[in-house]
Amino acid sequence: MNKILDGKTISEEILMGLRQKLANEENPPGLAAILVGEDASSHLYVGLKKAACERCGINFSNYLFESNQTTEEVIKTIEFLNKDPEINGILVQLPLPDNFDTEKIIEAIDYKKDIDGFHPKNRADMDNCIYKILPPLPAGIKALVDSTEEIIENKEITILCNHELFGSPFNCIWGEKNSVNIVTTKDNGWKEAVAKADILIVSVGVAFLIEKEMIKDNCIIIDVGINKLENDETVGDVNFANVLDKVKHISPVPGGVGPMTVAMLLDNLVKLKEL
Repeated sequence: MNKILDGKTISEEILMGLRQKLANEENPPGLAAILVGEDASSHLYVGLKKAACERCGINFSNYLFESNQTTEEVIKTIEFLNKDPEINGILVQLPLPDNFDTEKIIEAIDYKKDIDGFHPKNRADMDNCIYKILPPLPAGIKALVDSTEEIIENKEITILCNHELFGSPFNCIWGEKNSVNIVTTKDNGWKEAVAKADILIVSVGVAFLIEKEMIKDNCIIIDVGINKLENDETVGDVNFANVLDKVKHISPVPGGVGPMTVAMLLDNLVKLKEL
């Protein structure tokens, strides 16, 4: 198995499997995206999801709102989509402009069509390890770790993140047979947690935060961070070149978690249609 976990290749395999599965589908699943404002990154991400849908034979609908429109207008569209039998999944591309009530908009989505797992009911179920689909990001991370073909038992798994909500799904994924530690950089012991990790998942948004001397030999690292340097280079939270000879497996940035998240989003959509 390659040391570098190629999210592009693995995600392509998932998308190809979905395309084959849906090839003879008379009523393919439908995904609706809510996109608000002019944020370039949000438009890019929705464009990637649209392109992936088209490749898999999934119907994609994009609902655009100007930043000077209202929360109520967005909710009215969501209520329409909730009732549309041809729409199996609804996503709201975050972040929204400051004048929109994000929580109120997310709560308006029918939890059975909540493709991202952000609805309060789905978040509460996830906290209790009751779920029919995993949110796309942790699902993508799990798929990357699964691709190593390592046996994930009796491992120290550290999730270094900005909020414990990010880490909660991993208790459900790996907590039964492993020790899962969710820490933030505000916790006094976060460096100790990083140092003992057999599997380290990092999502804090600080370029090159993790260096070679901080990690365990032969650990697995999944880097979720996306940071732009002054030269417009995109890098992760881990100093990739610095740690590469010490890790057993590592996901790159870009080309690691990002493509996997899109693939697992569409995998979720197919699952929702089948429920």
